Amino acid sequence: MKTRDVYLLNQQTLNDTDTVTVDLTKSLKILYLLVQYSNLNGATSNTLGKLNGAVSKLSVIDGSNVLHSLSMQEEQAKNAYDYGQLPFQQLSQVGGATVVERAVIDFRRYRGDRTFYLDTSRYQNPQLQFSHSFPISATAGFQSGNGKLTVIARVIDSGAEAQQGFVMAKELDSFASSSSGDHITDLPLDFPIAAVMVLDPVNGSAPDAFLSNFKLTADTDSFIPINEGYTDLIRRMVTEYGKFEQTMVGLSGTSWTLNFDLYSGVDAWAAEDGGQISPFVSSVTANQVVAGIPAYYPTGAAANTATTATTPTFIARGAAPQGAVMYKFGDGVTPQDIFSPQGVGKLQLKLTNTATGATPKVVTIQQHS
Repeated sequence: MKTRDVYLLNQQTLNDTDTVTVDLTKSLKILYLLVQYSNLNGATSNTLGKLNGAVSKLSVIDGSNVLHSLSMQEEQAKNAYDYGQLPFQQLSQVGGATVVERAVIDFRRYRGDRTFYLDTSRYQNPQLQFSHSFPISATAGFQSGNGKLTVIARVIDSGAEAQQGFVMAKELDSFASSSSGDHITDLPLDFPIAAVMVLDPVNGSAPDAFLSNFKLTADTDSFIPINEGYTDLIRRMVTEYGKFEQTMVGLSGTSWTLNFDLYSGVDAWAAEDGGQISPFVSSVTANQVVAGIPAYYPTGAAANTATTATTPTFIARGAAPQGAVMYKFGDGVTPQDIFSPQGVGKLQLKLTNTATGATPKVVTIQQHS
């Protein structure tokens, strides 16, 4: 099987708020799509605006038929759990700096999969449809008119094996968390379900601050694949997937508050910087890291004091990317392991609320045949 990479868009300049539609040629066998957004920070700084949070929809459609639809943060969380690492990110708070976010729309079940791909010849009007709204601000967002979008398709050029299906991921539900009670989501039964993912990212709060239990139940508890406390589920994510890592360049200054994309068990530190006094991390609360310049330093150190500005690079290592947990049925791949809808009347996800302030989102990952 021979593959090649094809630019569908290459650094296309974007409106600050828009939906971009790309027609797909009806002869492509697509293994995955690499999506890259970039933008310039505000002239002074960008201490709040997240580029990945500004992209609300990465969709593949055929008329009214939705074949894939996730936000960029949902896509990145799925990528982290699929690949064991977050996609490429170039993160910075510095004014005028270029910020880059990538995500992969993967139609394969795993890397090296040769029989799961999207065959556009099976559809009448296949299209990409991506939506974004960039926050424009000199200090807490991006500069107007500088957003760019690149999309690269990895396609099968020749020697394709017979298609068995493609992975279809969709945001199924979104709701405001409450102080108590269960939120119930009916899951689709049209195709086998490989995994269910839930995200509830809130700066400075861990995911289990808003949800306390995760339960999947079929046909009024005739089969319960999982009924687990949310804290235990987050800890299991660390056991099964390990921790992920991010870097971010801090704004020039003597104190910093940085919002990473990792929401549980986060360790953070500043990289060494050529003899300068390294900032110290004073607190980590979920994804939020607070740091400053120490007021003391060793004799003979470079002339840094508590008031000398520096532009450090911070590193964070933690779990729950984008505040997400994922439950895979079995190995999440083989037909014998994943959840088959045959003979099932209803499959539900029950999430137990514990506090207001979050907007949890439910994502299903299915094997479309």
